[in-house]
Amino acid sequence: MSQESPLFLLQSMRQQALELAAQGLSYATQSAGTKNIAYVVNGVHFYCEASLIKEVSVCENLVPVPQTKTWMRGLINSKGTLYSVSDLSLLAGFERPIAVNKGHLLLINDESNQCAMLVNKVIGFRYFDTSQQMQDIEANQIDLGGLGSYVQEGYHADEEDWFCLDLNSLISSEQFREVQ
Repeated sequence: MSQESPLFLLQSMRQQALELAAQGLSYATQSAGTKNIAYVVNGVHFYCEASLIKEVSVCENLVPVPQTKTWMRGLINSKGTLYSVSDLSLLAGFERPIAVNKGHLLLINDESNQCAMLVNKVIGFRYFDTSQQMQDIEANQIDLGGLGSYVQEGYHADEEDWFCLDLNSLISSEQFREVQ
């Protein structure tokens, strides 16, 4: 049997798992841990718990709302519910808005706050190993702009820094609620 074959790889993983189990340890897989949604805002990698997001969508039929802050991009109708759309890049204070036709929406899973965050790109589900956690998050933060105060933890994985954006704190902040 070839050492490249999938069957060989599965047998090898099983053997490693058995050896670890004999030592009282477990074999961690990518499905272990908290399920997160990873996304990019202005070149910075963020994530949040998947349970905080109701839906990921493209930004279609955006209706602008006059006389609001620049980061309040407008309203969308998703399955009969109106959501306010906030551009996370502009909210953070970056000069460059996210292109509506190329960005993705994260519809927040909160019935009392029908809002959506416009991000550059949604990467998908991510799991992080605790060994990858940043010990001193402030020292590892690159310029996160106005979003820095909503980040309490992060991971360094796949040669990238990933920052956990606390969406609940962000949407309950006075900065976010003041749209005019």
